Amino acid sequence: MEFLKNVSLAPHTTLKIGGPAEYFCQPTTSNDLLEALQSPFKPKTILGNGSNVLISDHGLPGLVIKNSVFDISFLSSNRLLVSSGTSLPLLISQSMEKGLSGLEEFAYIPGTLGGAIYCNIHGVNKNNFDKFLVSIEVFDLSTLKIQNLPSKDLSWGYDQSEFQSKPGLVILSAILQLSLGNRSQSQNLVKKITDEKSPKQSINSAGSVFKNPPGDSAGRIIDQELKLKGFRIGDAQISKKHANFIVNLDHATAADYLSVIRHIQSETLSKLNLDLVPEIQFLGDFSLPTK
Repeated sequence: MEFLKNVSLAPHTTLKIGGPAEYFCQPTTSNDLLEALQSPFKPKTILGNGSNVLISDHGLPGLVIKNSVFDISFLSSNRLLVSSGTSLPLLISQSMEKGLSGLEEFAYIPGTLGGAIYCNIHGVNKNNFDKFLVSIEVFDLSTLKIQNLPSKDLSWGYDQSEFQSKPGLVILSAILQLSLGNRSQSQNLVKKITDEKSPKQSINSAGSVFKNPPGDSAGRIIDQELKLKGFRIGDAQISKKHANFIVNLDHATAADYLSVIRHIQSETLSKLNLDLVPEIQFLGDFSLPTK
């Protein structure tokens, strides 16, 4: 495995935005991942599929580890062990092939298992991802040791996990428990969700930008209350398909993207007295002036 210097991170994100990593590696095996985690480079940032993140135009210091370790092992009739770099679409597909049900509601989300756990993503049926977690294997960057954490002992919330407040714990794998289902019915449900989402949700985005306020939809508020659909700064534009998505039209910078976010928040607060909370993760220093 190589440790590369000054690697652009934009190609490694769904937004195609972001400055360079000081150092970069892309482990594809568990041993490579552990080697990267035990390397002397600091700080360390874990990147999965690069969805749900906005990386600063100035890039990231230290080592960026693009986790490409994917593996799925079926432990019993309804339990499976999954590596954190495994893509959600692959995990959903493989579990359906085994006649297992539960993950269908996360269809059309382009993340990895590690990202799904870290963000505790929610599906179309409003279930959070932790519903399906039994235990999580983590690497502790402070002790350089591996731990197994029962899911029931961790704090979870809507788009929130304990890992967001404990960046020193790196997710390696997890055991999931699903339900026995009908493969054909599951495949039909995934197709239905995909067919509904794909015309509205652009792939050149970071996913939903804001968390939905209780009992409402951030997309509805931005579109119908604020009439901001299509608003743009530079090449960052509120999607004309779905107002809770901000897309990169071509050469958007992180500064452009953040300016659109701040404009939405300012309008929402001043006109509706509502504080919209971002769902995406901000990586890097956004306080420095853009060159």
